[in-house]
Amino acid sequence: MKITTTATLGFPRMGPNRELKFALEKHWKGSLSEVDLIKVSEDVETMGWKLQKEAGIDLITVGDMYLYDCVLFWIESLGIVPHRFENLAAGTTRMFSMARGVDGAEALSMKKWITSNYHYMVPEFDKSSKIAPDFSSFISSVERGVGVLGAECAIPVVLGPVSICFFARIVDDALTTHELIALLIPVYKTLLQKVADLGVKEIQIHEPAIVLEEVGLIASLKTVYPAILPKGPKINFVTAMDDVGKANYDWLISESNGLNILSMDFTRGNTLGLIEKRGFPSSKMLGAGLVDARNVWKVDPGKVLPLTDKLKSLGIEFRVQPSTSLQYTPWDLDREMQLDNHPAAQVLSFAKQKLDELVLLAQAISGEKSALDTHTAAWTTFHSAHTGSTLTKERIKHLKETDFRRPEPYKQRRPKQLVGVPLLPTTTIGSFPQTSEIRRLRWEWKKGRLTNEAYERAMDQHIAYCIGIQEAIGIDILVHGEPERTDMVEFFGQQMEGILFSEHGWVQSFGSRCVRPPIIWSDIQRPKAMTVREFKVAQDLTSKPVKGMLTGPITILNWSFPRVDVSRKEQAYQLALAIRDEVADLESAGCKVIQVDEPALREGMPLRTAQKEEYLTWSVDAFRLATAVAASETQIHTHMCYCEFNDCMEAIDRLDTDVNSIENARSDNATLEAFQRVGYEKGFGPGLYDIHSPVVPPIDIMYEKLSSFLKVLDVEHTVVNPDCGLKTRGWPETILALKHMVAAAHNVRRNLGIETQ
Repeated sequence: MKITTTATLGFPRMGPNRELKFALEKHWKGSLSEVDLIKVSEDVETMGWKLQKEAGIDLITVGDMYLYDCVLFWIESLGIVPHRFENLAAGTTRMFSMARGVDGAEALSMKKWITSNYHYMVPEFDKSSKIAPDFSSFISSVERGVGVLGAECAIPVVLGPVSICFFARIVDDALTTHELIALLIPVYKTLLQKVADLGVKEIQIHEPAIVLEEVGLIASLKTVYPAILPKGPKINFVTAMDDVGKANYDWLISESNGLNILSMDFTRGNTLGLIEKRGFPSSKMLGAGLVDARNVWKVDPGKVLPLTDKLKSLGIEFRVQPSTSLQYTPWDLDREMQLDNHPAAQVLSFAKQKLDELVLLAQAISGEKSALDTHTAAWTTFHSAHTGSTLTKERIKHLKETDFRRPEPYKQRRPKQLVGVPLLPTTTIGSFPQTSEIRRLRWEWKKGRLTNEAYERAMDQHIAYCIGIQEAIGIDILVHGEPERTDMVEFFGQQMEGILFSEHGWVQSFGSRCVRPPIIWSDIQRPKAMTVREFKVAQDLTSKPVKGMLTGPITILNWSFPRVDVSRKEQAYQLALAIRDEVADLESAGCKVIQVDEPALREGMPLRTAQKEEYLTWSVDAFRLATAVAASETQIHTHMCYCEFNDCMEAIDRLDTDVNSIENARSDNATLEAFQRVGYEKGFGPGLYDIHSPVVPPIDIMYEKLSSFLKVLDVEHTVVNPDCGLKTRGWPETILALKHMVAAAHNVRRNLGIETQ
């Protein structure tokens, strides 16, 4: 019997030791040439190809080793460059400038990728924009892949024009999305024929926008396909992250679109239901995304084999694939030797292991029934030994409606908060620069070379420095700077029972930024206070209020690899109870301002309208469960960034925070105006400057931006802050930027006649 074909849709790009991350950061500092940067990138790419080939994968992607993010690469390749960047040298110089900004040219906006914690740079098209494509870098990359893997195995990846256009920000009504697509059709047609001429047997065209419910999407798809398709290779149309919905599915399976292979995600949404109800054409092959590329659990034969049996019974020809690119999982579980004796280790699987699973699953589908026996045994053993916390379950069981509600409504409690703090108070989002000295201390402590006491004394010195800097600059609401924290989710997860951590499980978030997601494997409890000691140290150094800094339950959940044996709602409530206990302990320690960050609230929201409200209901309830324990006199802040707020503003209002600080530095007032239209009347802290850019805006620019905010917001309810935490910035630019921010706030106060209040 013929073994079922296996294929991948992408592989992690940072490398097993984050080689590309460190190379990028050296390059940006000027200590690594572009030639050497590309060499590192190609070496990592070759490592990935080698792993896939050795595992027995039949079809391997090429041309998708991006140096920042996939959208930015295609923006540069298409030459869709805003006017402010046109004079820069094409290639990596211009691409990195669009991502990070340069003097006189603000960086492109950044948003979350569909429902993930991956970020992309938003294409921007205005009246002066031109399309000046240069695909030489991409073609060269594909040629290299074909040379290493062979034309039969190497599958070029192209980001489709419909997604580029639907993700784009069209400025000043320069043209419509449909008109932009029309401009790209001949460009893509030429590109795809060039790729076909390289002799490849198949091309993957990724169109992630097809999972969205967007007006005009189907019309755009019909305009593009088959118009851009070349002669020769088969076309694999790749979707991911959810099912594509009924209307989009009907177009996808139509005979007229010229597509040969349809790759769909079977790990999220209801793709199988669409196939059963609406059929699948015999003229097309199905790329079945059966291995979950967004979680770290092994394939469960008891769940996946009935699904493949159903596909076979329907007479569908299919191949075995991950649900999406494996970039969302860490590189290699074999490196996690500290997990060897952990109960969950037997059912974990990182990117390298998922390659083996693809092959085993293909063998099982092809008739080798014993291929997945070890997986079945591992899951049986894990479930039989897996016990959770009775205490946590009992607490959730006995929750009351009052546990989700603050003691008083916002308008009654706000006048009781932070009495004596001036109007337009200045603050930061929480973190300050993580210096090499801090990282060295943390490394020595983890290696046992520093005692707990010595480590805490060292961190206290850094806290004192942060407090001193803020006092000197004149900031009104201070933070302790978070020197003891590596990551806003990891820090809390490491102090909770039921959450597991890897040592090398890094996943790219954007650019060189990598995170190490926690793995939720059992019921969650907080054994002891997590942040109170550091808060007390900081508050004892100043008479100004110091914020308690916490990460919210939805963000911890959405930025972790969640359990698959209980609902996300159950996990969110367990996390909420842990944060609730921390809020209570901070308040008992004298904390008057507590920030509970929820930047991931929006990204966890389902794409289908019917499921959105259910998610928003339990996620809002989880946040309220975490924060409602606070007294009226305690001001609760939250922070959100890099997402589209428009379809969840009412839910954000229902969070019932006293202040919501949002990323807004790369945007105009449209988001603020939209919040006002839905009746949002609580405190706001729109980001005044972009912390992801090394460029420090001058005082007059910050003054103008803050003044523009106040055309929309009530001055009595506005807080002045950067758009995100400062951990990735250096101290010199941090100090200068905060000085400018404080000066701008003072100038606005004087202009409004409230400076002495």
